[in-house]
Amino acid sequence: MKPAVTTRADARRDLRPAVVLASLVVIAAATAAVAATASPSLQHAFVLVVLAPLFEESVFRAGVQEQLARLGRGPGLAIVATALLFAVAHVALSGDPRRIAVVLPGLAIGVVYARTGRVRDCVALHAAMNAAWLGAHAVL
Repeated sequence: MKPAVTTRADARRDLRPAVVLASLVVIAAATAAVAATASPSLQHAFVLVVLAPLFEESVFRAGVQEQLARLGRGPGLAIVATALLFAVAHVALSGDPRRIAVVLPGLAIGVVYARTGRVRDCVALHAAMNAAWLGAHAVL
């Protein structure tokens, strides 16, 4: 019997659960460090620009979107369903129904993940979007 050939993409997919777990550990450590030393406004910025993108993209892209895509229903359904879950989570955690609007950036980030398969690209885009949002609110 011929052994199965493993591609680089297969190897990356096999590592995704470990990446999610490692990301959560790093996020917890970073949160503890910032919480112990930073001002409240710096803590808030750190959470929005560093921790939230790391955590959310690890869970929603490497976790939810990847699993939905593996079910074989096509990347479009995985992108839309993940973006909707992303938005519902923001509404549920904030209690603000206007947060449903994050479905739009969630779709954009989902497309990036579907095209690249790299969580780091999604984290960078998410961080940039959150930094722009922070900057806009600082000006207003």
